[in-house]
Amino acid sequence: MRKVLSICLIAILIILVTGCSKKNNEDKEIPIPVEAIKVKTANIQREIELVGTLTAWKEADLAAQTTGRIDHIYVEEGSRVKEGDLLFEMDDTQLAQTRIQYQVAKDNFERIKPLYESGSISQSQYDQAKANFESIEKTYNMLLKNTQFRAPFSGIITAKRYNDGEIFLLTPTATGAPSVVTLMQINPLKLILNVSEANLREVKVGQNVEIQTDLYPGEIFKGKINNVNPAINPVSRTFQVEVKIPNSDERLKPGMFVRAKIFTGMTKGILIPRSAVLKQLGTSSFYAFVVNNNTAKRVDVQLGKELDAEIEVTKGINEGEILITKGQSLLKDGSKIEIKNKIE
Repeated sequence: MRKVLSICLIAILIILVTGCSKKNNEDKEIPIPVEAIKVKTANIQREIELVGTLTAWKEADLAAQTTGRIDHIYVEEGSRVKEGDLLFEMDDTQLAQTRIQYQVAKDNFERIKPLYESGSISQSQYDQAKANFESIEKTYNMLLKNTQFRAPFSGIITAKRYNDGEIFLLTPTATGAPSVVTLMQINPLKLILNVSEANLREVKVGQNVEIQTDLYPGEIFKGKINNVNPAINPVSRTFQVEVKIPNSDERLKPGMFVRAKIFTGMTKGILIPRSAVLKQLGTSSFYAFVVNNNTAKRVDVQLGKELDAEIEVTKGINEGEILITKGQSLLKDGSKIEIKNKIE
């Protein structure tokens, strides 16, 4: 009987000792080694990203003001012209007749003028000759302008819609008002961007703009804001910004779709390594870990601008805190940690 009792006591002692040992081991949590940095503020370049379509800096659809026969077109699509170059002429039959009348009226007025000054003719005779000359001169200049069409600016012909001898009809088409040729100035180019009214105070004339197009991967073209429309569209809640883009090599073309960045200036913000940020599975939420008395504290963060290896934190982390940058995937809120490497 005594032997059985002794065996029971020994068994109870073994169980108690084992339980206490296990509890002590559980109380001694092994710290997780991590690396950390001290959070600092940095200067961050602010920008607004938009998309748009390039257009010619200047564009003119040239056409006669009346229906008539086209006498001769001096340009083709792709022709480069200078301001004042003759582009095309309409039939000049009426112009030729008016030119004779104009010359006669001019000669007559120049003959009468000295006679009037010497008192040889009356005021009414002089006034009649002058009025006749000025009337015919106005008609002649109008016909001349509507017969000989010259380039209003230097550029390139992008469309020729008629041939010599064809009749130009002054009737609207599906694309709008009719024209004989279209002239464009493509150096520089124009980019119209629709900017949210929330950015109205940030956008100013003279700010730098960078554009990119899929046609030239990796290349950046630069321009500047030339004009800011002060009126806001009440439907889209946007305002228009005109960007002037130098295009001396003419690689960029009107009609190209581009992505644009308006650089609005530098501001202070918090940048941290991308690797320090973790995403909550199944959500669009992000979090990170900061050091709190040798333990890891989980904090939810809101992100801002993304850079190559860094990302901006707009909420959740403050300057001066110690941010865990390596080993955080092994952590949970309250985990004991041991900082192996800390960068100030």
